[in-house]
Amino acid sequence: MREWIGIASPAVAVLLAVAGGCGGTGRREEFRQQLFRQIALKFERFNAALLESDEQRISSIRSEMSGLVQANFDDVVAGLSSEDPQRQSDAAFALAFSRNPAAVEPLVAAARSPVVQVRANAAASLGMLELEEVPAATFAELLKDPEPSVRLGALFGLRFLLNEKKDMGLLGEIHAKLSDPAAVVRNDAVILLRKLRREESAAKIIEFSVGDGDPLVRANAAVTLGVLGSKAATPVLIEMLRDDHTKVVESAWLVLKTIHKKDLDRSYSSWREWYEEEIRHHYSCPEHKEVSRPEPGECPVCKSQLERMPIEQVKKPDKEMGFYACPSHPEVVTSTPGRCGKAGCGKELVPIKPERILYTCPEHHEILTTSPSRCGKCGKDLVPWVGERTVYGCPVHPEVVTTSPARCGKPGCGRELVPVK
Repeated sequence: MREWIGIASPAVAVLLAVAGGCGGTGRREEFRQQLFRQIALKFERFNAALLESDEQRISSIRSEMSGLVQANFDDVVAGLSSEDPQRQSDAAFALAFSRNPAAVEPLVAAARSPVVQVRANAAASLGMLELEEVPAATFAELLKDPEPSVRLGALFGLRFLLNEKKDMGLLGEIHAKLSDPAAVVRNDAVILLRKLRREESAAKIIEFSVGDGDPLVRANAAVTLGVLGSKAATPVLIEMLRDDHTKVVESAWLVLKTIHKKDLDRSYSSWREWYEEEIRHHYSCPEHKEVSRPEPGECPVCKSQLERMPIEQVKKPDKEMGFYACPSHPEVVTSTPGRCGKAGCGKELVPIKPERILYTCPEHHEILTTSPSRCGKCGKDLVPWVGERTVYGCPVHPEVVTTSPARCGKPGCGRELVPVK
């Protein structure tokens, strides 16, 4: 896809002079050939400037393209009807710089062209126009196009149309692109969601993007979660510190530092140890201990600042919460009475009093902790676990538990883990 461009240079001035004097079909076609040669040349210069991140040249070429296209609007539109697919493609691309509402209708038609590059450029140009007249339905179709370059062009164009307050009803379509077969499309979807800043996007990014097979997608997923300010993503971001790619680790680390305002090093162990300690504390009012929040704030009763304290000191409900399990399926555990949901069972759940409550992910049973939190792989809430498998713990640090023999990872310890009940 040729990239985006922008007062008339001396070469453009000469071109415009020729246009003013041409007459007849032959001379008009000769002029149009010269016009599109100029457009193609500026596309190449613009792409080179993009690769070098030369903002001054980018701005200059944008300005030149704007003057060229606006002065020759009808001839550029006519290029969409050319028999030459390359001219069609260049015309679709150049119309982005017209900012002319009259360009919307021909670009919508071009978005249905059988030529892939024409559709892709029309998609991007419709967004670049930044006009209210651009129909959302066209983008909904383009996002489902079978060609990755067209879907990519649509996402690129939407960067210029959407913002925090406006999604044109396309948020669901954009979320769907997080699982697109093409990595470039998935990556652009993550970047676009960064601009929209919607809270509901965090769960989708955690589900699809933080574990993406492409490291660039994973790195951008971490950055987007940071822009969204998603503290719920903390365990996921901590797990990303174990990624094989440095860029992913660096992105996750910078986001963790920004969200939590902690100047820890980028090691997984440092952040995991901090997080395990953090989830054992809540913020409560000294006078109204029933007020408990996971983050700092003020008491809704007396307006005093909440104080950080171990979660055990927070006033508990008068009725202590219990757990209920199926006598035939001990992995079925709830905090309220009920019946087993396993197919063919339906037995009444019975109260249980395990000596130690462990928490695991309903999807990833290798995740095991001694306190409630979120799964570091998928972000789901951990649930109480009761089972028959052997659990190993540190005799000095009971919060360290695993499902296989190992050594304690606490600094200065290293003791052999032993079976625990």
